[in-house]
Amino acid sequence: MMIRNPILALGLGLLAPLAMAAESRPNILLLMADDMGYSDIGALGGEIDTPHIDGLVRDGRLLLDFHSAPSCSPTRAMLMTGNDQHLSGLGMMAEVRKRLYPEVPAERIRPGYEGELRGDAVTVAELLRDGGYHTLIAGKWHLGMAPEQGPERLGFAQSHVVLEGGSAHFKQAEMGLMANYSSTFLHNGEPLALPDDFYSTTFFTDRLIEGIDAAGQAGRPFFAFAAYTAPHWPLQAPDALLQKYRGHYDDGYQAVADRRLARLKALGLLGEDYPERAWLEGVPAWESLSREQQQRSARKMEAYAAMVEAMDREIGRLLDHLKATGAYDNTLILFTSDNGPESVDREQPIQDWVNRHFDNSLDNLGRANSFIAYGKAWAQVSAQPFRGFKQGILEGGIRVPLVAHFPARVEAGISRELASMRDIMPTLLELAGVALPGIEYRGRPTLPVQGSSLLAHLSDATRPASPASAGLGWEVDGSAAIRRGSMKLVHAPRQLGAGWRLFDLAADPGERHDLATERQELVKTMLADWRHYAQLNNIALNADLTPATPVREAPGQRMAAQ
Repeated sequence: MMIRNPILALGLGLLAPLAMAAESRPNILLLMADDMGYSDIGALGGEIDTPHIDGLVRDGRLLLDFHSAPSCSPTRAMLMTGNDQHLSGLGMMAEVRKRLYPEVPAERIRPGYEGELRGDAVTVAELLRDGGYHTLIAGKWHLGMAPEQGPERLGFAQSHVVLEGGSAHFKQAEMGLMANYSSTFLHNGEPLALPDDFYSTTFFTDRLIEGIDAAGQAGRPFFAFAAYTAPHWPLQAPDALLQKYRGHYDDGYQAVADRRLARLKALGLLGEDYPERAWLEGVPAWESLSREQQQRSARKMEAYAAMVEAMDREIGRLLDHLKATGAYDNTLILFTSDNGPESVDREQPIQDWVNRHFDNSLDNLGRANSFIAYGKAWAQVSAQPFRGFKQGILEGGIRVPLVAHFPARVEAGISRELASMRDIMPTLLELAGVALPGIEYRGRPTLPVQGSSLLAHLSDATRPASPASAGLGWEVDGSAAIRRGSMKLVHAPRQLGAGWRLFDLAADPGERHDLATERQELVKTMLADWRHYAQLNNIALNADLTPATPVREAPGQRMAAQ
């Protein structure tokens, strides 16, 4: 291909030998979507155009039984520390803590539920930086607001981040996500002024490219974390992509879900005997909506699809840059999402604020000055073939794809082995030749890493994936779950009602058929597993082993898991 821009040609000519001269240790590129559903990408049955992510799947390893936490900052804590989120301070998001316990002083919050990364948590970025890597992040941080909790203090040599859970995606991004709420953008800990042409995914990709080039010029391998804020609400995308998807969803969410299931079966990722779509109660039939309701609903999904494709295009631009500079073949690329799709119609609780500041007329939905989320029905489409969403412990909220691409070390294909976000940190450290931390790191006490490296499994599909995933558990806001092989014990009162339920995910990934009555001995065994998980991770339990409140009964009193 002829490069018509002589300045670009000169730049690439200089960077290519620098990349070749860099250390032979592999580079690492971690790509994370925000609130993206399991079947949104084409390689997993979706109708959205995602050719660059699909290409990584085609030539890499796709882990189908990979799990996150139920929401964003807890997942990021798992990823950064290799530990359960409760041990790292994110047993509860800061926003949830403020909403549920606004009058409770900090000393009465149970350790592990602070809503921010704890001081005894060592991050993968710190370890890779100290091991000689150039470390950079662009995108969402969401692990603490205090200066000592910023990315520049926790291992990233270069950072361009929004500290909070997100922002709008065009220039008005500083306005934040809620009334009386602003978003804080920082560059290496200092205030960051956004350009007039700011679009979140493009801006973060630009900053990553700059950081990768800096690593090449310094002759060092890089660890680059693309912590994209797409497709997190508010759903906003460039006009050209909004127009591309106009009319694509006019036949409604149930029809789209059925087409996704059919494609999953055609791809061999779902059994032919899988029943109709996995669906929770409370979603009205498409035909029961008025014409105006259908139009607005379809337009919201168009905006969501446009955001996902915009992210894929920026990933493609990033991959093209790696190829142009000679770094691509020596780079492990991971792609995942931080949790399942968001189901809450976010503009409803703040409708007065939205009406004052945004134009949510039908023809403007998805543009820069609109403010929308797509709601429960389309979130259930994104989560297919599973039930549930973000902030819940059904598979739709916690099962996310993990794609690993590195032909030199990763065997292409599909894996159905159980693994989780805790395993990414030890995987990256093993690849980089950096030792895991013990109980102390550089003079400060630390927690041993719970996760296991996936590198042997990625290199050889016959090797087991993650021994650490035995007894993998979850707890969020009164809900709980534990895995034992393909079996999953679930307490999900908000989604399924009271009581413990047992599902065989191998035969029933949609979690429809409760086996608790007929497998009572296994339920007892898995309740013991759950209690052990809770004790290891400092989770308070009620007498019936359901999660208890994370608030201490009196200042200074330390509660212990029963």
